[in-house]
Amino acid sequence: MMDEQNEKIGALLGEAGIIIFSPTLSRVIEGEVSFSGSTQVLDFCDMLANTNIHIKNFKDQISGSSTIESLPNSSYSLRAPEVSQTSSRMLSKGKMPIDHEVMVGLDDEAEKVIEPLIKHFEDQLSVPSTIQSLPNSSHSLRAPEVSQTSSRMLSKGKMPIDHEVMVGLDDEAAKVIERLVSGSKQVEIVPIVGMAGLGKTTLAKKVYNNISVTCHFHIRLWCTVSQEFNMKSLLIQILCSNGKQSRMDEELKKLNEHALLEKLRQRLLKNRYLLVFDDVWDIEVWNELRTAFPNDKNGSRIIFTSRFSNVASDSKVQYGGEPHYLHPLSEKESFELLQKKVFGEEEECPQALHELGMEIAKKCRGLPLALVVVAGVLATIEHDICVWEEFAESFTLTMVSGADQCKKSLELSFEHLPYHLKECLLYFAAFREDEKIGAKKLMCLWIAEGFVEIIEGEKSEDVAEKYLMDLIGRNLVMVGKNRSIGGVKTCYIHDLIFEFCKGKAKEKKFLQVLRGYDELSTFNEPPNLPRLSICSSGKDFMKSKLFCPCLSTLLFFDATPGYNKLKLLNISFLFCIYKHLKVLNLEGINLMLKELPAEVESLLCLRYLALRASEMEFIPPSIAKLSHLETFSLNSDETVSLPDSIWNMKKLRHVHVENGVVIPFSSNDNVVENLSNLDTLSTLELYLDKEGENLLRRIPNVRQLKIFNCGKQNRVCCNMSRLECLESLGLGGYGFLGSREHVELSFPTNLKKLCLYRLGLPCRKMSLIEQLPNLEVLKLREEAMDGQRWELMEGGFPKLKVLTLEYERIEKWIEADPDSYDYFPCLQRLKLFGIFNLKMMPACLGSTPTLETIQVAHCGYGVKSLVWKIEEAQEDNYGDVNLKIIIID
Repeated sequence: MMDEQNEKIGALLGEAGIIIFSPTLSRVIEGEVSFSGSTQVLDFCDMLANTNIHIKNFKDQISGSSTIESLPNSSYSLRAPEVSQTSSRMLSKGKMPIDHEVMVGLDDEAEKVIEPLIKHFEDQLSVPSTIQSLPNSSHSLRAPEVSQTSSRMLSKGKMPIDHEVMVGLDDEAAKVIERLVSGSKQVEIVPIVGMAGLGKTTLAKKVYNNISVTCHFHIRLWCTVSQEFNMKSLLIQILCSNGKQSRMDEELKKLNEHALLEKLRQRLLKNRYLLVFDDVWDIEVWNELRTAFPNDKNGSRIIFTSRFSNVASDSKVQYGGEPHYLHPLSEKESFELLQKKVFGEEEECPQALHELGMEIAKKCRGLPLALVVVAGVLATIEHDICVWEEFAESFTLTMVSGADQCKKSLELSFEHLPYHLKECLLYFAAFREDEKIGAKKLMCLWIAEGFVEIIEGEKSEDVAEKYLMDLIGRNLVMVGKNRSIGGVKTCYIHDLIFEFCKGKAKEKKFLQVLRGYDELSTFNEPPNLPRLSICSSGKDFMKSKLFCPCLSTLLFFDATPGYNKLKLLNISFLFCIYKHLKVLNLEGINLMLKELPAEVESLLCLRYLALRASEMEFIPPSIAKLSHLETFSLNSDETVSLPDSIWNMKKLRHVHVENGVVIPFSSNDNVVENLSNLDTLSTLELYLDKEGENLLRRIPNVRQLKIFNCGKQNRVCCNMSRLECLESLGLGGYGFLGSREHVELSFPTNLKKLCLYRLGLPCRKMSLIEQLPNLEVLKLREEAMDGQRWELMEGGFPKLKVLTLEYERIEKWIEADPDSYDYFPCLQRLKLFGIFNLKMMPACLGSTPTLETIQVAHCGYGVKSLVWKIEEAQEDNYGDVNLKIIIID
């Protein structure tokens, strides 16, 4: 063991020694050495940055409680072997003393040399022509320490716009819509067919969300099939596509395929439905599902998008219709799309660049995906004729005809990415094809992997969000859903980009992806494999007995979702084998454990831990030995108790426990005062009283918080105003019968989103919420309010954009002063769900110019009548307005 430790120390000391004593570096500092091209500059900075980050990691290890043995065995970049080997030999033979002060001093000297050098080359690296001269094959992945330079140099892309830019699809959409809302009363499949990258999914989305389509069909459902699909997963995806996945998913997993098919059939029966099957590769999927689609002769429709024209032709498929072929864009349309993606919809391409823009657009051969990817590069480089000429020439050398066009444009786009974004993009290959990935989860993984630069004065999550928005702005990542208070909720990548990332990640030895037992059982671990993503059944994963002790990342996704519990009496062997893990995600396996094994303490490098264990109730005190843990996620059906040692975990930033978590006050005098780095916490179970208030003070910088009120008393008192960083708060409870006699709640003024459920807050106390100056989203669910009359205070809700009322019993919802217009000045969306008793609504809604949508779902007829009156008032006040009324029965 000592020899192994010495070898690691020797390697690091050798690297530091190279930096300090290198004659080449001395000559660079003195100005005696110059670089002939940008490639040499970037290679040199790579060497400095990679060494610097390893030195900083080393210092972090030896300055903490962790031992040297927690350092990974992986080879360090660009190390001079003769020096590191000499150091290791000297250590192993006892000729070189291991002195803590000497080691730290040596590292400090190295840092003093490195950091000024990196700064020295910023001016050279910021020249646009330097970047354009880079060859396509160089600079695959670089260390995050130079990312600030690269970010300034290349990250000039515009923020993603709120809606997808579409060109040449209006006529196509009109033809498809005509087939959906008119014609035969029989069920009919409408296939949208075309080669990869033509925009089939984009067209299907445009049609799916068209107002005439949403009003025509009673039920609309969407699912993505892909080349490899699992029937049970597909059925669950269809049944959950209305957005209630978090509530339904676990229940549906308990059912077998036959039961799921019947559940879908019953849901569609007697309804006019529209279903979209996106990315269909084989007619087998339809043959297995068709019994679930009743033909009630009411005009139901099914859309297929596919690369293959024979997937849904009349002759082969029941209900089959004539394919709608999607063709490449014309040269004019190609340039229009390129122009809009580079300059925005309000600006035009400068005249000096017009001809070059036309030339570049022409080379994309009418493929929208190729056009938007290329536009993502053009948006980040200087809008200078010389720079664009250089780009056009490189494009000429790499472009080919046919289906490879998109792949080549992706290659070009990838090589123009700053190196920190390359790592972030390739990480998408770790997930399943077409998966909608939670943006917060993705960013936490990026941070744990070390992709995100640590910038003084900025939260890592904010820096990671900039990276994500940059990738979206470059048209490499797409938004699935937006957050109601701004930002991205889910994201995904096009299947062609997924294929590219998967291949590139393997080529660069960045990530290995294994699918199914065959790949698992035949897998031979390459040397120093850093990351492994597995998609298989839990049983196959365990049966494979995979042994990769050098792994730093292990991600597992269940390929056969179901409620089959994996009965493992002991998973401690996982923690014993993978001692160098930084990221461990086992959410795909339902572990039958009531308590997390104490052996988890052996994962000293762990930064991200995500588990699924439906019966887990306790976390052992030994978890506090994971001193680097930043994210802890546990999906359990039970309320989970954390140990009081949790207060010693200074780096903990995100804690998510699905069904509720109890955090005790510590009786230990040695614990730190609070968890000052904690950013998100859900779902915290506590009493809304003074004791609960004191606990909340110990998480002073939390930004996102969900609380479950354990108290059933009629007294609720809790001052949360000291949580000055809090932006999003969910607050619920068991429900309260009767009226709360005493309510004293104070919310922080910075709060942007508030969700109340089963709280029983008296309507007269709603002014506590209405006066919040920055509140943008308010959701009142399942008797969040108590009372029949809600009187709006004048001047309330100054910034509210989204308001949801769900299963509330109020009868009168009115303004305090009907003659005042000082209500809801910013309201954009109103959603009423399960409201039956409402007899009066605020008249001011008829004169709110910002109101865009009112959605009414499963409400009484009286509520619909009130909404129609608001629509009439809007028309009287503003004429032909864009207010959209959506009514779902």
